[in-house]
Amino acid sequence: MKTIVKNTLRITSFIAGLLVLLLISSVILQPKTNGKTDGMNDASAYGVLGEKENSIDVLILGDSEAYSSFVPLKLWKDHGITSYVCATPSQKISYSLEFLKKTLKTQKPKVVVMETNALFRKVTVANGIQQLAEEKITVFRYHNRWKSLSLKDLSFGVDYTDTQLNKGYIFASGITPSANTDYMSKNAAPASIASGVNFYVNEMKRLCDENGAKLLFISTPSTINWNRNRHDAAQKFADEKGIDFIDLNLKTDEVPINWATDTKDGGDHLNFTGAVKVTSFFGSYLSATGLFTDKRGNTDFSHWNSDADSFTKGTGAAL
Repeated sequence: MKTIVKNTLRITSFIAGLLVLLLISSVILQPKTNGKTDGMNDASAYGVLGEKENSIDVLILGDSEAYSSFVPLKLWKDHGITSYVCATPSQKISYSLEFLKKTLKTQKPKVVVMETNALFRKVTVANGIQQLAEEKITVFRYHNRWKSLSLKDLSFGVDYTDTQLNKGYIFASGITPSANTDYMSKNAAPASIASGVNFYVNEMKRLCDENGAKLLFISTPSTINWNRNRHDAAQKFADEKGIDFIDLNLKTDEVPINWATDTKDGGDHLNFTGAVKVTSFFGSYLSATGLFTDKRGNTDFSHWNSDADSFTKGTGAAL
C-alpha cells in the first residue's frame, strides 16, 4: 500500500510540475499584442480583439470564402453597420468556435454568420483536443516564438489593442474567369455534413442564444466549392437546428455574380467586385431585420469613416 501511495504521489507531483511549466511557458510565449509583428497567428482575424468594447454589430466566421466575400467597410459606408470577419484559411469549425468565444468576451454582436463551407470540413476528436489545448495552454500554439522573445515577453500582461483597417476582409482585384456557370444544376457527388461538426454548431448556437445573437448560415458564391447537393445537405442541417440559411449561389438575381469578371481564381473565391455584390445584398438583408441603428453619424464611430476613406485610397477601389 505504501508503494502505491508513493507512486501515486510521484505521478501527481510530476503532472502538477509539468502543468505549472506549461502554464509559465504559455505566459511567456503568448504574444503580448494581437498584431502580426509580435507573432500573433491570424492577426487579421484577431484584430477584432482590438475593436472598442461592444462596438461590433455583426461577426462573420469561416474560411477564405468568408474573407473574400464580405467587405465590412462597405457595409459601414452603405448602412452604418459595424462588422468584423474572423476568417482564416481552411478554418475548421472548432477554430470558428474559439473565435466566437473570444469575441463574445468583449463584443455583443446581434448577428453571427457562419459561412457554410466549414460545415463540410471534417473535425476529428484529435482536432478538437488539439484546438482546445492550443486555446487554453498557448505554448502548444506558440512554441516557436522562443526564437524571437524579448524582455517584454516576461510580462504577464497583454495589450490587445491593435486594429485592422480592412476589418478582416482580404482585398483582391485580380481576375481569372470561371466557365463553370451552371454548377448549381449539374449532378455532383453526394454531400453530407462533415463528421464532428454537429457538436460545434450546437455550441455556437447555445452561445449565440445566451448572448442575444442570431446565428445565420450563409453560402457565398463559389463554382468550385458549392453545388446543389451541398446546398441540400446544408439546408437540411440548418432546418434541423432552427438556423436561418441563405444560399447566395441560388440568388443570382439579387447577387448577380459575373463569373467572367467577379472571381480572382477561376470560381474558387470572389475578387473585390464580386465581394461588393455579396456585401450589398447582405447589407440590405441586415437593414431589413430592424435590428441595427445607423452609426454613421455617431462620433464614437468616426474612425470607421476614416478607415473607409483609407481603404479606398490604399486600394483604389471605391466602396
